[in-house]
Amino acid sequence: MKEFGKRTVSWAQAALAAIGLLGMVVGVGQSLAAQEASGQVVTAYLDYREVSFDVVHWPLKFTKQSSAFKKEPNLSPSNVLRGMLQFGSGATNEMAFAWDRASGKLYLDLNRNLDLTDDPAGVFSNAHGFGMGYGYFTNVHLPLRAPAGEFRALADLTLNSSMGLQCSVAMKWFWQGKVTLQGAEWQIGLQSSLLGPNATLESGSLLLRPWAERNKPFRFYGGSLETFPFSRKLFVANHAYQVQCTAEATKVRVQLTEQQPTLGELKITGDSVHRVTLEGGPYVVVVDKPEAVVKIPVGSYGAYKVCLMKGDVEAILAGPEQTADRRITISDKKPAVLTAGGPLTNSVAVSRQGRKLALSYKLLGAGGAYEVADRDRLHPPEFMVYQGDRKIGSGEFQYG
Repeated sequence: MKEFGKRTVSWAQAALAAIGLLGMVVGVGQSLAAQEASGQVVTAYLDYREVSFDVVHWPLKFTKQSSAFKKEPNLSPSNVLRGMLQFGSGATNEMAFAWDRASGKLYLDLNRNLDLTDDPAGVFSNAHGFGMGYGYFTNVHLPLRAPAGEFRALADLTLNSSMGLQCSVAMKWFWQGKVTLQGAEWQIGLQSSLLGPNATLESGSLLLRPWAERNKPFRFYGGSLETFPFSRKLFVANHAYQVQCTAEATKVRVQLTEQQPTLGELKITGDSVHRVTLEGGPYVVVVDKPEAVVKIPVGSYGAYKVCLMKGDVEAILAGPEQTADRRITISDKKPAVLTAGGPLTNSVAVSRQGRKLALSYKLLGAGGAYEVADRDRLHPPEFMVYQGDRKIGSGEFQYG
């Protein structure tokens, strides 16, 4: 493990309608406070993009069905599960399915006519041979409906019948574009939940990172600080913006109108800090490679997250030490202090359990315990036990 040292059309148009964006403006304030008079407007256009990795993962609701559908292919005489998958609220996003566990086939009623024989693109084979109780079906283009249209979203489906049927969907698409802020190019992306009863852009998350990193895998809701909840007000690159989104033909238009809020100081005490985000306040604040003192909009923020980076290794501030009280109040009168950063230290807590010793590993730094992002579960941290100079034991920690 590396050590952190000190600081050194088409369906795309219908897709916009399907997530409640077509012809709708999100995030426009009726008025702005006098101290936040609007300024320069920066515009970015986001395109639908499919990727090879899942960007968000949701459990799926379903109803089971014992009887056969109107028309079915030749299925196994047993080990067939039928039902309706629910990709949203109401009946419009229900979809009939038959999972032939014996043959490892999943049949989806893509045209929703309860005929499972006339959907040639709706037949999928189990991608992993984990037995009949587990099905993993990749590269599924799901037709999702909204009152204004329908579009096909790339996804993977997982079905597990080992302890009662469980279903989940992994989305492999998002909206992506490039925006230039203060002379630097950024990748900006968004993903909105399509499964909620009133799914809108505001129910989703934003992606914001340097444009040069646009091809690196990431996850919305995955703990990485590259993504954060959508906010109508965003502070990034040392400037404040009001965010407005509209749909234009096959794209999502994002407008960022510069604001002038009152700023206060935040002191960051640790080293190797790569990104800090603050949420639950007047703005979602994103600070990259901060100096020891940064200026951000005044207000009370309900949570903060910290990412450290050394080489290509990232560590995220986590654990009960951080979650107990994460509120930070920024004032224009007195600097606030954020205790977070390196150097990081490998630490092991030892406790007795009968005749055994239990070892618990923690990566400690300023502010509490950290977790390494994208942990390599095949190569967990190792330990060795010495009595004097003589090695008497060794082993590996298990993730838990």
